[in-house]
Amino acid sequence: MTRRFSLWALLIGVFAVLTALLAGCGGGGGFFGPSALLQGRVVLVSTGQPPNPPATVIVGGQSVRTSTQEGTFQLRVPTTATQLVVRTPGLPDFTFTLPPLQAGQTVDLGDLYVGVRTIAVQGRIVDALTQQPVGEATVSLLGQRAQSNPTTGRFTLNGIAYDPEGVLDPEGEVQKTGYLPRRFLADQPVIDGVMEVGDLLLLPETDDNPPGQPGNVHGVVQVPLDTPVGARIDVYTPPDAPIANESVILSQPSGAFRLWLLPGNYRLVFTKGARTATRTITVTSLTQEIDLGTVVLQ
Repeated sequence: MTRRFSLWALLIGVFAVLTALLAGCGGGGGFFGPSALLQGRVVLVSTGQPPNPPATVIVGGQSVRTSTQEGTFQLRVPTTATQLVVRTPGLPDFTFTLPPLQAGQTVDLGDLYVGVRTIAVQGRIVDALTQQPVGEATVSLLGQRAQSNPTTGRFTLNGIAYDPEGVLDPEGEVQKTGYLPRRFLADQPVIDGVMEVGDLLLLPETDDNPPGQPGNVHGVVQVPLDTPVGARIDVYTPPDAPIANESVILSQPSGAFRLWLLPGNYRLVFTKGARTATRTITVTSLTQEIDLGTVVLQ
């Protein structure tokens, strides 16, 4: 009787350990083998806030719900996982490509955006000095990532969250070794499910380019009876270009701004709500300081 009791106790102990291991692997039945911990946040592109009711994050057979307050999640997944799916009540599923995972690694995916529909965002990465295409640059926007074509510099970001009634101006980033990071706004019209953002210029990293100061064009934006925070600067080159080459959103209560502009002719359009102002300038060199003074939006 004692020996039989000991055997049953051993079996129960093994079962408890296995149950704990499976539970630690996340929902969907668990797994064995090397794993990584994913964390991030699910956000609505329309508001910048987490979805409520919460979303469900799914990787293979593992799943977890996001927090109602912050939209955050943590999920342990096998290192062989390559995609993550966000399932939100009332919205289409969104699929995000995972970076290569290593055992024991914690990977922060940042903000993953969802919305009422998906679009493709296209453009071209160009060397700002040589005007030649830049291949294999990493373009990221709203949680999606893509590489520019090695020959043409063109890129396509698929599955981008979009809401035509949204209040946000989605901001993306371009990164490439040997170049300064470049941020851009994805705010052009959507035609047949595609947004074309045009050429995105990358400035090479060199000893004298850019020079030490944080920008060669600067000034202060004033909005009568309002704060300049949220005002926008659209940069067009040549001045009659139909699409802005670069857009900047002001975040300083002082309204101060600094821009890096390469030699050339530009039209700068300052906007907040219905108020606007325009400046046309010529930049002759990167070391030339251009002070636009106070730009008052009327």
